[in-house]
Amino acid sequence: MRTFNLTGCRPLWFASCRQQVKSEIVGTSWWFSMPRNSSLIGIVLMVLGSAVLASKDGTVKTLLGQIGPVQILWIQFAGTFLFMALISLPKHGWKVLRPSSPAKQFVRGALNVGAVGAFFGALKFIPLADATAMLLFAPIVVTIMSPFFLGERIGLSRIVAAAFGFCGVLVILRPGFTGDPTGYYIGLTAGFLLGFYFIANRRLAGDQHFMLDITHNALMGMLALTPFVLLLWEPVPTSANLKLGVIVTLGLIGQGFLISSFRFAPAAIISPYSYTMLIFATLIGYLVFDTVPDAISWLGMALIVGSGLYIAHRERQIIKVKIG
Repeated sequence: MRTFNLTGCRPLWFASCRQQVKSEIVGTSWWFSMPRNSSLIGIVLMVLGSAVLASKDGTVKTLLGQIGPVQILWIQFAGTFLFMALISLPKHGWKVLRPSSPAKQFVRGALNVGAVGAFFGALKFIPLADATAMLLFAPIVVTIMSPFFLGERIGLSRIVAAAFGFCGVLVILRPGFTGDPTGYYIGLTAGFLLGFYFIANRRLAGDQHFMLDITHNALMGMLALTPFVLLLWEPVPTSANLKLGVIVTLGLIGQGFLISSFRFAPAAIISPYSYTMLIFATLIGYLVFDTVPDAISWLGMALIVGSGLYIAHRERQIIKVKIG
């Protein structure tokens, strides 16, 4: 499985890997042995996963005044790697430490680090909902860049949808927006990097079992961050230890819900519900940080989400045609 992982990336480009999900995840854990008889269960799991991951991001934002984003990110990657290595070791042995195509895996891990790191950095300056909206631009980046990096053809309708999504970004980036404008450009960088991370996922699809892929993604991210952490590490306040544990735990639980959701419904049905993360991010921003997007912000978010939903719809139609 290549479109999501346990280190913070969101399930925003699912439709293209539907068959891979079916073939790889069934039977890997006890919950995948349950009967596939309800799309509603899959949708509920996707929404729960989005809520949990938005809560994780909100927890990160509360810590940024005490710990730097690089340090938080390294701890998240390290915790994820240790957990995944422990549960993968019985089946895959020492392969958990020997990724296939290590150079390509490292590049992908570095893109993931850059995307999540930029997202965490943006949270220092701007509201959670705004940063999440910028991150949701990633699928549109994939659509724009897929002809160049994946050799895929895109029709005029998807090009227009991508243009509307980019207009949404420009609306959010308008001059005079509340908060430090720097944060919005950092958030936009996160969206672009996440888009290229998704492209890297597509390029590496099928190289190894998805459990190893998740483990190695966390390992490579941890390794890519280690030189910076050695330079920037500061003592972790005792009061922050609990929140750091919550961040790693929520990340694992959230992604567990997301992976489980594919047992009950096709990816093309479930993927649009990943955009509920923006709703939860807005709610958490209001309840915890007393921030609410204004009308123009909602317009930009609507353009981004609408563009992504249309692209997902077109992907679903293309898959139906290919399947017959």
